[in-house]
Amino acid sequence: MQYDTHYDKHIFSPNPKSLIPNPCFANPQSRIPNPYSGFTLIELIMVVVVLLIVAAFIAPRITGVTGTRVNAASRKISADIRYAQELAISTQTNHGVIFNASPTNTYSIYQGTTSTIITDSFTGGAYTVQLNTGDYDGVTIDSGYQVEFDALGSPVTGGGSSVTISNGGSAPVRTITVAANTGKVSIN
Repeated sequence: MQYDTHYDKHIFSPNPKSLIPNPCFANPQSRIPNPYSGFTLIELIMVVVVLLIVAAFIAPRITGVTGTRVNAASRKISADIRYAQELAISTQTNHGVIFNASPTNTYSIYQGTTSTIITDSFTGGAYTVQLNTGDYDGVTIDSGYQVEFDALGSPVTGGGSSVTISNGGSAPVRTITVAANTGKVSIN
């Protein structure tokens, strides 16, 4: 018994007036993968172009490490100034921070006089922070500065002034300011 397989191969869409066969059933062997199928050259070029565009946006963020270091150093300095203020209040003795610009690029927290550097409770050594090395590589203090707080946390020396740090004198530049009467520390 022979029958016409033409209708078996072409199942039509729901619209009876349409003569377009349903592509899902047009070729019953369409489920067999083609060993010669793959990506065309145009598709590969488009992928490479998209990756280059994405890399163009990401690369400046990766190379901006020095800017991140300047921001981290400014937050560390701000926290250490507040720490000196809190020590002055809790111990009822004057505490301060002294900044030494180039060539040393260091700052220290002291008690009473600048020659009495406090002990860093974490390292057990003198509380002196070295910039332009390690985590703060490339970060420099642009000028010397000193701020000292009394037993009430008010600045005795250096209130209303600031210390500026930068990437070797270039952008980004951060200024850490200590308010004159309150000793509030801010970063600009």
